Amino acid sequence: MRSKMPMEMEDDSTSSFCSGSGMAMFMNGFSSAFAKRNTCLALYLDAFTLDTAGKFVAAMFGVLALGILAEALVAFRRSRAAKGVAGHLEASLGYGLQLALGYLLMLAAMTYAVELFISAITGVALGHALFRTDRAAAPPCCAPERAGVEAPLEASLLDGSGLA
Repeated sequence: MRSKMPMEMEDDSTSSFCSGSGMAMFMNGFSSAFAKRNTCLALYLDAFTLDTAGKFVAAMFGVLALGILAEALVAFRRSRAAKGVAGHLEASLGYGLQLALGYLLMLAAMTYAVELFISAITGVALGHALFRTDRAAAPPCCAPERAGVEAPLEASLLDGSGLA
């Protein structure tokens, strides 16, 4: 039987932030990872176990970046005209990537970590603010400059152009 020397200590670096090997979500609803000692979260994969405060903050910024990227992809897709087979293929791939990013954001929100939920929403909102253009935001039916006709009253009221 080997006894521990006073200088030897167990590697317990994760116990100050969280405990356990990593769960997919907080099981008692929304909770802050920083409020009290919680179960460690595994974001997407076991390899991404957020067992330190630094990893958790990095995950928050990663989820924020995913939200911004998702909105950038929406703006890119809207700015591209799908023409021919290559255009339809590009549109389909872009749409699939947009859905994948959306599901990754949903999975981050479903951890029930308040900080990751707020990061996901903030990322999408920032991305929308950064990449939204009036032309890209208008549905094809209501974009008069594309059709060469005057905008219907509903469209002009919706985008504010019909107000004095």
